[in-house]
Amino acid sequence: MTSSRSFIVQRCAAGLLGLASTLIVSEAAASEFALAVSPPRFELELKPGERSRQVMEITNASAASTSFTIKTADWRLGMDNSVTFSDDLQPGSCRPWVAIERRELTMAGGRPYRFRFEVNVPPDAKPGECRFAILLEGQEQVTRMESGPPIPFSARLGIVVYVSIGDAKPELSVAGAGVQTVNGKPTPVLQIRNSGTAHGRISGFLTGTDASNTSLEFSPANTPILPGETRTIALSATRPGDQDTAAQIRYPVTVRGKLEWGKGQTQNIEQRFAP
Repeated sequence: MTSSRSFIVQRCAAGLLGLASTLIVSEAAASEFALAVSPPRFELELKPGERSRQVMEITNASAASTSFTIKTADWRLGMDNSVTFSDDLQPGSCRPWVAIERRELTMAGGRPYRFRFEVNVPPDAKPGECRFAILLEGQEQVTRMESGPPIPFSARLGIVVYVSIGDAKPELSVAGAGVQTVNGKPTPVLQIRNSGTAHGRISGFLTGTDASNTSLEFSPANTPILPGETRTIALSATRPGDQDTAAQIRYPVTVRGKLEWGKGQTQNIEQRFAP
């Protein structure tokens, strides 16, 4: 979720939920639903009684005209980092505070549209964080497999909004470490606990040397850690000076450096990883 623009081209069976701020490419669906949205997420800091007006730019990347509906939804982030959207109001939802400018939109190919929404925090809102999504959903269509019944599908893009109220902030700490298989490869991971009242993301500059005496640099995944949860954060290894190519690790490897999050919060780390 770190890119400056959110893209999705997706076919979803009815009831199957899409991923927020994720690129999913399907040539068959490209002519049906191909939207780009900037920014890919909003992180708002508001006080009780404060109103915030926001704008996101939607671009139809398809050459054809595209029609879609727009609505708010609650969402949940699974331990596998999948995102589940819910039309039903969840406990503590701030969707009643949200107003969107319209619920249907038809866009010509290649033309941007500046879509407005606002969040109006009640004066009696308690400090903490609430979250919602703005969903752009294409028209339902039906596809047929070689055998079996017709399958209805639709395409969906979710823009996630975090609303931090008052003095809410993350409090992150390392609760454990190990090696897990990520994308088919053994990968160093940290268990990060958030005992605070707002979500946080780990960053920082980490270095290490593996069993072959190769110098490596490590980057934590930019996955949000929500309040009250402990989440597995993978450390991606690269060679110094080549941040775009994943490096092979020969275990054991020791990782050192400083983790950072929030506003100036840090924690030193020196951790040995072995399968």
